[in-house]
Amino acid sequence: MAKTKTIYDKLQPEVKSALQGSARKYDSAKRLKYTLMSKTMWYELTIDDMRELLSYGNLNSWELDSYSFMYGDNIIKK
Repeated sequence: MAKTKTIYDKLQPEVKSALQGSARKYDSAKRLKYTLMSKTMWYELTIDDMRELLSYGNLNSWELDSYSFMYGDNIIKK
């Protein structure tokens, strides 16, 4: 049986790379990384998780549309 992919596993490569770099510098980014590793569905994220993902994943909110926030479009691979 295949392992269920976590949100962390599904992150776009550039977002995952930015988060990994941030996790080496900041404890809160490391906590976010473990949070993403513990969740499999986008809707499980809190608003605070999303805010941190924008910061530590080097994402700009003004470049994302509503589907990015609601479903993870352009942030995770479907």
